[in-house]
Formats: sequence, C-alpha cells, structure tokens
Amino acid sequence: MTAPFDDLDAAMSAAIVTAYGEVALLRPRVRQQYVERAADSDRNAVQVWGVFSAGPITQPLKGQFVGTETQGGLRVGAVRSEFWIGAAQIAEIGFEPATGDLLELPGRASEPAYAVAFVQRTDRGDLTLVLTREDQPS
Repeated sequence: MTAPFDDLDAAMSAAIVTAYGEVALLRPRVRQQYVERAADSDRNAVQVWGVFSAGPITQPLKGQFVGTETQGGLRVGAVRSEFWIGAAQIAEIGFEPATGDLLELPGRASEPAYAVAFVQRTDRGDLTLVLTREDQPS
C-alpha cells in the first residue's frame, strides 16, 4: 500500500508532464579521455517525457582583484538549461542517465542537442539533467 503523499506526488508529476512536458531522445554515450563520445552499446537510446527549462542566471566571478582597476565584483551571465524527468518515467527507462549522455529535443524547430553536464536526483525518485548545448555536426 502506498502512502497518500506518494499518490499525490505521482499525480502532480503526471499533471506537470501533461501540461509542460515534451518528448526527448536520450542517447547514452561512453566517456573516454581524449576521444570523441561514442554511443554506449550497453544502454539503448530511449524516448523520454520530461520538462525542459532554460533561463538566465548570473554567477559571481571570484578571484583576486589587483589595484583599483575593478570597482565591485564581476558577474558573468549565462543560461542554465535543465530537463526534469519524473520518477515513473525513470523507472521505465531501465538505466540511470549519466554525465556525457546526449539529450535531443526533436519537437523544437532547430532540434537542439544537449550533453548532460550532471544529474541531480531527489529523494522522490525523479531527477533533473543539467545540460550544456552540444554543437551540431555540419
């Protein structure tokens, strides 16, 4: 028997994916030093439903300032891209997404591709893939 909170969490996850979700293609890749990433033969590519988000962030650049050349701190602007996948979808995948895997968004006009920079897992079983934009082959 599941706890009432588990049922509520599953219902909320399903509602979020229904309202904001999109299909992505997760292509597992192996990581080797000084070698271009290749497909992982132990894990097959799968379609996943999740929620993509990208928004501006600013990060302070910490370090040593010399003299009075720089007034105040230096901040760098960037875009943080993430793909959230619910616990039910993770259970269906059959493997844990890993750093270096490729995530493609075929439903978007330019069909962007992202490499997984790192994986953030919660205690509820869902996870967020923090992404970096991958260059498209020409």
